[in-house]
Amino acid sequence: MSSTTANVSFMATHQSLFEPKIPDSDDPYWLIRRIFIDIFRYKLIKLLVKLMLFWGTVIIILETVILLQVFDAVFFIKYYTSYVASLFVWFALFAIFQVEKSVSTNTRDLQGWKIDSAGSIVKKLIQREIYYENVFVLVNVLLAVITGIAFAVPDDTDKDFFLPYVVFEKFFPIFGRGLSLWCQLNFLFVTTIMTTPFHMIIYFCGHTTAQLTMFVTCLENLDYGYNNVDPLKSIYDDEYQNEVTKRLKFCIDRHVRIQSAANRILDDLRNYIFIFSVIVVLYAIGIVVYAVTLELSSPQRYLRLLGMSFSFVLVFMRMILTGQVAENLSSQIFEALKQTTWYCWNEKNKKMFLMLILNGGKALKMQFSQNVSVNYKWGVSVRYE
Repeated sequence: MSSTTANVSFMATHQSLFEPKIPDSDDPYWLIRRIFIDIFRYKLIKLLVKLMLFWGTVIIILETVILLQVFDAVFFIKYYTSYVASLFVWFALFAIFQVEKSVSTNTRDLQGWKIDSAGSIVKKLIQREIYYENVFVLVNVLLAVITGIAFAVPDDTDKDFFLPYVVFEKFFPIFGRGLSLWCQLNFLFVTTIMTTPFHMIIYFCGHTTAQLTMFVTCLENLDYGYNNVDPLKSIYDDEYQNEVTKRLKFCIDRHVRIQSAANRILDDLRNYIFIFSVIVVLYAIGIVVYAVTLELSSPQRYLRLLGMSFSFVLVFMRMILTGQVAENLSSQIFEALKQTTWYCWNEKNKKMFLMLILNGGKALKMQFSQNVSVNYKWGVSVRYE
């Protein structure tokens, strides 16, 4: 956004950008929060997730026992996709509550401004991003439901694909039919559960992006009302220097809050995201194995394959895009600061400006380890330096 555009937006609000803001009590990203965060706060849902996690642990242990007992390459390839999917579901269930806690706490600590705090033009930009986010969520939920139904409906090849069915026949022959039916019913929720931790992170990134958009507008207007000051006289103008001090303190406090919330969530979820990135790669290989080894002779099988593929591609790409937008916005902080008339400020303000520009010069990356970050570099990129 250009400085001229930001100034027009600022003038339209008839209020100072640099006054303290009351945190927004209305969540602009309420849709994704309701579907993927709030639902896991109900006691019944918490109990169901814990039960699924327990049975998932049992099934994975028994699946591993069978794979080690048979120890056959053909058998392993045959059930590879199912085994990796089981690991994916189990780890998603295991991570849900920790990710939800971290995302909720750090989103609250952002003390997000109302989206109209930086003017009507910035508000429209943020609303457009929220609209895209909501469309993405609805499409992905619909796709997850369709995929779940496709897997829940029995197929002749299920016993040759789903390793849990082998577990039921071997270890629970008496209850095998009932457990198979229970497993099929779980398929209705599995795809949604697998993507839930990623949607939670997207939710936090969306809030961070909105706050950074408004913060960059503040920086672009640091000189608002004093664009034509005389560099020689301004040094001795106490009113001007005091106003600059006020604005710089406001910007530093805001930047620290945004940066601190982002850093905390990175620290909280570093290990989870690294493990998820490994599982996602294994799962992608599993989808290819599924497509190659399974005869796609019915619409149901096509639905399964397309649902498995597109649901994760959508979530993966959206997570990449959201992380990259946040990184790009944080990079604009340095560019906005370079346009200020810092040479008109006194020594105290120059020191504060230097503090802001040193911190602002560091791009805010959704980086969960030295080699894994959420941006365009390979999505959740693995960089070898």
